[in-house]
Amino acid sequence: MPPSRGNSMRNKNGTITPLSLSKTTSRMSSPSTGQGQNYDVADPIIPIAHIKSNLSANCQTRQAEIELATSRKNQNNNVLEEDEKNLCGRSSSATSPINQLSSYTLPAGCSYGPTITPTYLEETNIVLEPELVSQIHSGKSNECKLLWVDFPPLSPQNPFNFSKGRKFGITCVATLFTLQTSMNVGAFSIGMESMTRDLNCTRDQAAIGLGIFNFGFATMPLLLAPLSEEFGRRWSYVIAVVLYGLFLVMMALSKNLTTMLLARVLQGVSGSVASTLVGGTIADIYIPADRGLPSAVFAFTAIAGSGLGPFFFCWVESNENLEWRWIWWIQAILIGALIVPIFVLMRETRESIILRRRAIKLRKERGLSDGGRYTARSEVGKVNFVQAMKSSSLRAITFLLVEPILLFFSVWMGLGWGVLYTMVTGLSYNFKKVYGFTTNQVGCAYISITIGTLFGFGFNFVQDAIYKRKVEKRGIEARLYAPMAAGLTFAIGCFIFSFTATPSVHYIVPCLGIVIIIAAVFTIYISAFVYISECYGSYASSAIAAQSFLRNGFGGAFSFFTLQMYDALTPRWTTFTWGCIALLLSAVPFIAFYFGPKIRSKSKYSKILMKEEQERILREKQVLDGMG
Repeated sequence: MPPSRGNSMRNKNGTITPLSLSKTTSRMSSPSTGQGQNYDVADPIIPIAHIKSNLSANCQTRQAEIELATSRKNQNNNVLEEDEKNLCGRSSSATSPINQLSSYTLPAGCSYGPTITPTYLEETNIVLEPELVSQIHSGKSNECKLLWVDFPPLSPQNPFNFSKGRKFGITCVATLFTLQTSMNVGAFSIGMESMTRDLNCTRDQAAIGLGIFNFGFATMPLLLAPLSEEFGRRWSYVIAVVLYGLFLVMMALSKNLTTMLLARVLQGVSGSVASTLVGGTIADIYIPADRGLPSAVFAFTAIAGSGLGPFFFCWVESNENLEWRWIWWIQAILIGALIVPIFVLMRETRESIILRRRAIKLRKERGLSDGGRYTARSEVGKVNFVQAMKSSSLRAITFLLVEPILLFFSVWMGLGWGVLYTMVTGLSYNFKKVYGFTTNQVGCAYISITIGTLFGFGFNFVQDAIYKRKVEKRGIEARLYAPMAAGLTFAIGCFIFSFTATPSVHYIVPCLGIVIIIAAVFTIYISAFVYISECYGSYASSAIAAQSFLRNGFGGAFSFFTLQMYDALTPRWTTFTWGCIALLLSAVPFIAFYFGPKIRSKSKYSKILMKEEQERILREKQVLDGMG
C-alpha cells in the first residue's frame, strides 16, 4: 500500500518525521494494527473518545514505518522482503504482510485499519456480520482487517465540499422552517383574545399554551441527536415538517382547551428540530470561518419571527370572519408549501451517516474481496438505538452540568430568551393598558422586535470582521467582542423600557427600549451559538440541545408568570428587575474572553471535540493546498 500524501516528511539527516495529520482521512487517523494495543473503555458520553485520543500517534508510527520501507526499496530492492516482514510480520503469519495487502486496489478514500481479533471485537464493541464473527473466533479468518471508509480528497459527498448552490438551498429551507416556528409564538399571543372567548377559558389558562410550547421545544432536542444519528438529518427535517403541519391543523380544529394545549406541546416537540438541528447542519457544511453569516441568518429567523407573527396575524385576528382559527390555518398552508422544498433541497449533511452508508454500499458490492471489511469509523463503539437515546440525554445534561462555559452562557441566554418572551407575552398587555392601542396597533408595535433583530443582524457583520482580524491571536474567544457590549446594552434597554412605558411618555420611546433589548439578545444569541458550536465540534448539536433546554425552559417559565408579574409589580418594575439581573450576567462574556482557554483546557470533553474539529479543518486545508 503506498503511503498517504502528507503523512510524513523527511528531514535533512534522512530520518522520517511524521506529520500530525493525515490528508486522506476525514476525521481521524487509522488505529494501529499492533496486536498488543490496549483499548480504554468507551466513554458513555462520547462513545468513541477512547479511540480518538489514541489514533493519531498510532497512525503516525504506522505511516512512518511504511514510508521507511518504501525508501529502502528505492535504495536496495533486495532487502524489501525482509523490511516488509519486519513491518507487518508482527503477526505470526509469514505470508500476510504488505506485499499481500498491496495486491488490492482500494477505492479512493479507503485505507487499511487494524486486524480484527476477538480481543478487538470485545474492546471496541464493533458489530460485525454473525458469520464473520464466528470465523474470527474460530480462527478460520486469515487476518481479516478493517478497511476504513473516508471521503476521497475534494469529494463532493463531503458536506464541506458541497457546492455553494447546495449549501445555499440547505440553509434557506432550514431557516425558513425556523422562521415559521418562531412566528408561532407571537401569533399565539396576538390571537389569545378571540381564542379565550371561543374556548371558554381564562387569560391565564390560555397563556399556558405559550409555556408548554416552549417546554416541548426544550425537551425534544435532548433526544434529537440519536434520532439524527440513526436516521440522518435530512429525514429528521422531513418528518418534523410534516408533523408540525399536522399539529397546526389540529390547533385550528380545536374545540376545547385540552385539545388546544395538546396541540401546542406537540407543535413544540416537532418544531424543536428547527431550533436545534439547524445549528448542527450549519456546522456540518460550513467551516468555522464561514459560519458567521449563515448562523446570523438562522438567529435572525429564530428571533425576528416573534415580531413578524403578531405583525402579520393582527389583521387576521381583527377580522371577525377569520380570527384565531385562521391564524393557524394560514400557518398550516405555509408549512405545507415548505414540505416539497425541504424534501427536494435538503441533503444529508451528517458526515457519520454519509460514510456509514458508503461503507454499507462497499460491503454489498465488494464483500471481503479486498482483504478486509469496509467500515466507517462511526461504527466503532456504536451502541443500539435505545442506549443511544439514553446517552444523548445524558450527554446534553452532562455537558450542561460539567462544562462551566456552556452552563453560564446557557443561563445568560435563558434570561435573554425569558425577557424576549416577556415582551412577546406582555406587549399586548402594555400597549392596550397604558396607551389604549387596538389589536392592529399592538400588532404594529410588535414590529419593534423585528427592527431590533435587524440591528443585531447588522452588528453581526461588525463582529465577524473583528473575529477575522483577531482570531489568530485570541482563538475562538474572538467571537466574544460583540456579546461583551451586548450584555451591557441588554440591561440598558430594559431600564429604558421600564421607566418610559407610561402614558406621559410617547409610545415610541418604550419601543426604542424594545429595539435595544432585542438587538442585544440577538447579538448574545448568535455569538454564543457560534462560540458553543466551535467549542464542541461534532457534538455541537448536543451542546446546543443543552443550551436550548435551559433557554426554552426559561422562556416557557416566564410565559407562565409574566402577566401575573405585570399585575403585581406593573410593567415598569417587572422589566427593571430583569434589567438588574441582566447587568449581573453581563460579566459572563468577559469571564469567557479572559479565562476561556484556561477553563476549556480543564474540560474533559471540549478539548477533545475542539481538537477533532481543528484536525478535520486542517486536513481539508492540506488537501486543497496539496492539490494546487
